[in-house]
Amino acid sequence: MERNYWSRMKRQRLSRRSLLSASARAGVGAAGLALVGCGDDDDDDQQAAAQAQPQQQQADQQAMQQQQQEQSAAEAQAEQQAQQQAAAQQQAQAQQQAVASSGGVWKRGNTSTPNFVRIPLNTAGNNTAINQNGGLFNRLTRWSGPVGLQDDIGNMQRMVDPDFSPSPDLATSWEQPDNVTYIFTVRDGVTYHSGRAFSAEDVAFTYEELKNPEVGGGGSPLHLMSANLESATAPDATTATLKFRQPTGYVYTLTSSTNIADRETLDQVTDGVLIGTGAYSFENYDPNRGYDLVAFEDHWNGRPIIDRIEFSIFADNLAMAAALETGDIHSHYGVPIGNPEAEARLIESPDHYGRIHIGAGGRVLRFRADSPPFHDKRARQGVLLLVDGVRITEEFAGTFDVAGRLPWQPGSPAFDAELDKPIYDPATARQLLDAAGLVDADATLRADVLPERVDAPAVAQLLQQELLQLGVNMEVTNREYTEMITLQTTGTFDHMIIGFGNWVKPGDPSVTVLFADAYDGRMNAPVGDGETPLRDRAGVREELEWLDMIEAAKNGTFIEEYGDWRVFNEKYLDVAWSNVLFRQYAGSWNTNNVEVEFDSEGWVYVESATV
Repeated sequence: MERNYWSRMKRQRLSRRSLLSASARAGVGAAGLALVGCGDDDDDDQQAAAQAQPQQQQADQQAMQQQQQEQSAAEAQAEQQAQQQAAAQQQAQAQQQAVASSGGVWKRGNTSTPNFVRIPLNTAGNNTAINQNGGLFNRLTRWSGPVGLQDDIGNMQRMVDPDFSPSPDLATSWEQPDNVTYIFTVRDGVTYHSGRAFSAEDVAFTYEELKNPEVGGGGSPLHLMSANLESATAPDATTATLKFRQPTGYVYTLTSSTNIADRETLDQVTDGVLIGTGAYSFENYDPNRGYDLVAFEDHWNGRPIIDRIEFSIFADNLAMAAALETGDIHSHYGVPIGNPEAEARLIESPDHYGRIHIGAGGRVLRFRADSPPFHDKRARQGVLLLVDGVRITEEFAGTFDVAGRLPWQPGSPAFDAELDKPIYDPATARQLLDAAGLVDADATLRADVLPERVDAPAVAQLLQQELLQLGVNMEVTNREYTEMITLQTTGTFDHMIIGFGNWVKPGDPSVTVLFADAYDGRMNAPVGDGETPLRDRAGVREELEWLDMIEAAKNGTFIEEYGDWRVFNEKYLDVAWSNVLFRQYAGSWNTNNVEVEFDSEGWVYVESATV
């Protein structure tokens, strides 16, 4: 029985009623015993018993009546108190909702200071909590949301069924008169945090900035997505036009990812001056403490729900996890916890809930296409069938990672669940490797490996053992991170690279293909001095049809030209320059008194958060 107030009272009432009835009977019995003690024969005993019987019945009846009266009174009291308790709970809930809708402070954690040089036009790096939360900046469009949620493990929910259709943000509407021109009508009456009025000229300025390879400190994914951008203009204050050199499939990913900068203060961001049109302004920065996002009263979409978001900076992920567990912060974002013990506690915690995001990348194994024996695709296909992706994911990867072979997230228009299933097939692998001349041929394969747990020992040693059973030796060379980067980007590794991931991005398949250098051959054969075009490199020129598919995917014309993404996926598995081993996901946690919406890419809408 549940041990609450009402169950304890019930037990107390039962005990008291039993005692009353027993004491009445005990009194009658005592009187009878006294009479028995005074007599000398059975007749006296019977007479005493006969005299005592009506008295006992009367006492029992009185006790029963008292019991019924007390029970009725107690039940009435219990019902009254239950009603009072329910009313108090309703009042408390109403007060909580009123507090949530009228303000509050959301305490969040991160593990590093802002990298100001990357704000606002570089989404790479550690600025997720500022750049990608819809707080400081707005974009032309945003991903439709919220996404669906399904139970996963413990109190975690996996984000599913993402909607990657663009919805209005600073742009209220748009049209596409041809396959390279996009005309956006932008909002009137929008104000920057500085008080300056926003106009389409700010949009044109921002997109022209993206064309600079050094924008955001260099290496900006937005710059790569703007490679086809010919011009960005503002014919008038509420019209912005983007014109591309050729059809481009990831235009709406670009417009849903690019923060619109303030052209008057962009050169001051390295000094910590962050001015946008978002629902919150950047305030109170202290590199030893953190910073605040303060509600912007004049935001065009209305004042946000929360008054202030306080970001605290922690020394490492474990310290941040401890603060989350103790309630010192309400959530973390931008950096996953990444500690198995802390994750296990949070998964079981009744005070927290988590979200497993759509994903950020995929761990891959890649081959040098021009280097024997991997100039023969059967060798590449055979080796990949020796990799037990399920075992590696379960034993060596993250808590929420998922094994698979394709370069897409579930939910992508190009995803194929059947072809994505991991295949570990040593028998077929032997046939393919034998046909490529490797089995029992005294051959030695060489792998450059990043010395991280999932790459070495997991993938490298398991693959080494599988090959040894086929009479194939495999030498493993652990490389430092910078060495691996050089080998990868120049295409000069020996036979295989085990390490690093590749973009397995949500959204339009064109984005994944754009960033997937392991899929299109750019880094699978020596880059050299750049004089040899990709299509002429050894090991790459044998797959010109595949290169054409890559270009069609990036242009957004693949379905028109080939009819079905399954054609792409089958060709991808056939070419086998690389394969995803598993997709990497990050989990984020919140305390139960916080509720927030995420968009389809896992970026949080902070203006709609409640505490």
